[in-house]
Amino acid sequence: MAAYRNVFVAPLVRPLILAGVLARMPIGMGAVGLILFVHGETGSFGSAGIVTGAFTIGIGITGPILARLIDRRGTRPVIVPAALVTAAGLVAVVLLGEAGAGTVPLVVAAAIAGAGTPPVGGVLRQQWPQLVPPRDLEAAYALDAVSIEVIFVSGPLLAGLLAATAAPAVGLLVAAGLGAAGTIAFDRLLAVPPGSDPDAERHWLGAMRSPTLAVLVFAGLPLGACFGALDVTLPAFGAHYSTSALGGPLTAALAFGSMLGGIAYGARPAIFGPPGRAVVKLGALMVLSCLPLAFATAVPEMFLFAALAGLCVAPQINVRNNLATTTLAAGTAAEAFTWLSLASTVGASAGAAAVGPLVEAQGWRAGAICAALLPAAATAVLFLRRDLLS
Repeated sequence: MAAYRNVFVAPLVRPLILAGVLARMPIGMGAVGLILFVHGETGSFGSAGIVTGAFTIGIGITGPILARLIDRRGTRPVIVPAALVTAAGLVAVVLLGEAGAGTVPLVVAAAIAGAGTPPVGGVLRQQWPQLVPPRDLEAAYALDAVSIEVIFVSGPLLAGLLAATAAPAVGLLVAAGLGAAGTIAFDRLLAVPPGSDPDAERHWLGAMRSPTLAVLVFAGLPLGACFGALDVTLPAFGAHYSTSALGGPLTAALAFGSMLGGIAYGARPAIFGPPGRAVVKLGALMVLSCLPLAFATAVPEMFLFAALAGLCVAPQINVRNNLATTTLAAGTAAEAFTWLSLASTVGASAGAAAVGPLVEAQGWRAGAICAALLPAAATAVLFLRRDLLS
């Protein structure tokens, strides 16, 4: 664990991690918060899944564009204005929902909120080599993956808690405020200057010219769809047994399992072999760890199975980041890491939008079965193109 200690004592690391967690709270709280709010206003998990899907599709459409702007122009003119757009979009969702607006206006507002989401995670991953010495980079990337799970532990938990004790709308408003405040703090701590590398990639495909990155991004879509399916399935499970607000704590249990897995993997990164093999093995293990979700018969069982399902998630993020690092074109770091995050995010939007109507018609167990099968598609892609992952 010495490497973790070395990372934590490096200048700026602790406040940057805290600011990064706060800046990404709209992502951590957004999916569960939107599901709970829209379901509460409309009574439909189908509409809730579509609105949540619009939020994540908005992130997917603009994320690479914002990241490319950061690679070329620096963070200062990009991330704070983008965060304010996200905050305004989430506030608009609440105002429209409480005014009785239909699904279409809610979809538009949620898409705007998603479109403004600044790629803070990509910026932080880009800057790790400047923040810590090379010997500690493996631990830094593992810590970064764990910090993502902190977001997805605290975000859904906070959204569910606010929905149960105050109102679902409060969760969205808190997410908007935390995201804006965290992004402003992050920008003050780490202002990345405009890119000046004369060899920087200027092809229209940018970072996606790398075949390895393209494979990792493509495989990330079904992985993300698994998470999107669970964003709808876990609240539906909670509604079946007690209240849909249980979706927040259950999603937090999933992320807590991922955090434990990320810490363990970061301490022993060689346990699954080289990254090209590790990413395939972890994908196969994820299928097995998700299967018990479909067989839960009580709330305590689902908490246990959700934590089990999350064990391989953060290690997957860590290995994917390491593989991408080896193939980055000059001047595309923020964009490349953003593509990796957005593959999961866009997949999650598709998963939520597709599984919402399925859960509405067939019940939560059908959504759990879909969530367990989706990682198999990602594993197949990685196995078939393992020649690009060596």
